[in-house]
Amino acid sequence: MSTPQDNPNGQNNGPAWDSPGSAGSGQGPYSQQPQSPSYAYPTQGAPGVVEKGPAPKEVDRAYYLILAAGIVYLLVSIISLLTTEVPDVAGAAVGVGIGLVISVIIAALYVLVAVFIRRGRNWARITATVLAALSVLGTLGTLLLVPMLAAAAESSGQAVPETSVISLVSSVLVTLLLVVGVVFTYLKPARPYFAPQRLGY
Repeated sequence: MSTPQDNPNGQNNGPAWDSPGSAGSGQGPYSQQPQSPSYAYPTQGAPGVVEKGPAPKEVDRAYYLILAAGIVYLLVSIISLLTTEVPDVAGAAVGVGIGLVISVIIAALYVLVAVFIRRGRNWARITATVLAALSVLGTLGTLLLVPMLAAAAESSGQAVPETSVISLVSSVLVTLLLVVGVVFTYLKPARPYFAPQRLGY
């Protein structure tokens, strides 16, 4: 009686060995280990600047006041330059043109500062503070200078030039608009809006 391991010729070939990696074998010496499942970790984006929220009403008021100061300054400067009698000497017209260019630059600086104050830039608030301080000094100088000019005109029998009155009124108005606008930026509800921006992750 032959066993299942006997071949038809009656020879016993010994136990049958499975080849490495065959389906019926277990984990042979060359069998591949199953790979562990890979997990996709969320990639961390680059840090970005946190967007500022809407501007507080104090900042909006400062924006409009400083913007108005620049517009008033430009209009009064143009009117003053165009209505002032220019002596018929060489270079007088050039001087008026230079004065007009300077007035446009200063008014543009006011507008630029107002725009960036509305965006919450602290450097713009500092610049506006410096401009307001210079404007106050200039206005005080004008207030002291006008009486001296009036006294000199009366002593010489001449009327006080009208341009001096226009300059005085415009200086006071521009200074008030600028100073009040700057004060609004330092109020408690507006101060956090000018704080340095933190990086968001």
